[in-house]
Amino acid sequence: MTEGNVAGGPPTEGTNAELGRLRQLAREMGESSLAMVHAGWQAFRAGDLELAQKVLDLDTQLDRYDQEIEHQVIRYLVTQRPSAGDLRAAAALLKVTTHLDRIGRLGFDIAMITTPVDGHDPPALVDLLSTMDEKVESMVNQALEALVRGDAASAKQLFVRDDDVDRMHRSATRLCIRELVHHPMSAGRLSGELLVARHFERIADNACKIAERTIYAATGERRAEYLPRHPSRPYALEPEPK
Repeated sequence: MTEGNVAGGPPTEGTNAELGRLRQLAREMGESSLAMVHAGWQAFRAGDLELAQKVLDLDTQLDRYDQEIEHQVIRYLVTQRPSAGDLRAAAALLKVTTHLDRIGRLGFDIAMITTPVDGHDPPALVDLLSTMDEKVESMVNQALEALVRGDAASAKQLFVRDDDVDRMHRSATRLCIRELVHHPMSAGRLSGELLVARHFERIADNACKIAERTIYAATGERRAEYLPRHPSRPYALEPEPK
């Protein structure tokens, strides 16, 4: 797509300010999604059913954000005359909200599996999950900041950080399997912790998807153009961590 105005002529006055407002609205949605994730983990960790219910109740707020941003972006596209770059940015926001909604829903899902803590809770696994919570929260915040600023360089840093979360997810899986061997009666709790680790890994993936949209909006580049996918192999072929 060539740069310039889609409809011809200069952009309508206030176009950039309107796009900035839309980005800030997406950031607010992201903060709401992160609040659900963090509180969902805190509820699961403590077996706090009251806090879990509060997380579940936030789902309607997330839906309102999603609908409002979609409405405002469509209005922006219809009433303004954005340049090709601004058009990419506005279109990217429609996809970003999908990933933000998924992040919040993963926090919702963590809250959904909260049960009173009455079994074996291995400290090493809890510590690892807490670290994952912190890391994915930091990743989403970085993705949101890059989105607001249109910072492609910062967005690209997230792909390396995602590899770290993938490794932690695999470590959590191994820990759960080892604990199941020694504490089979705690299978219910351990399976929940395994799900939490998976949800954190998916949150990191969605942060990377937001980064992809940010980079495309800022540069017009697709991921394959700046970060070819590395070869994959079954996890079973990876060496055991020392």
